[in-house]
Amino acid sequence: MHTPFTCANDRYRTDTRHGHPHGAGQARGSVLPAPLVTRADTGDTLWLEYVAGAQDMLYWLMWYDATGRPRVTYSAVMDHPNLCIMLRALGYGHALPPAS
Repeated sequence: MHTPFTCANDRYRTDTRHGHPHGAGQARGSVLPAPLVTRADTGDTLWLEYVAGAQDMLYWLMWYDATGRPRVTYSAVMDHPNLCIMLRALGYGHALPPAS
């Protein structure tokens, strides 16, 4: 069964035990309380999410359509140090929780 605003592939899945919900009443898993990008023409959103199933904290960027279905089937998984570099460059460095 598909849960809106969660994604999984052969190796990784959204960790819904952590983070913010993807909108009212939706599954958790988002690092930030809002999407990084919302496309005005389609309603697609880009979210920074926690990834489940790894020893270290991992993250990925995931596109969803307006109904919460994943738009991509591949993933780009990042660890905490690499995510910090990217978020600082994008002006979101203050939003990331410290590494655990």
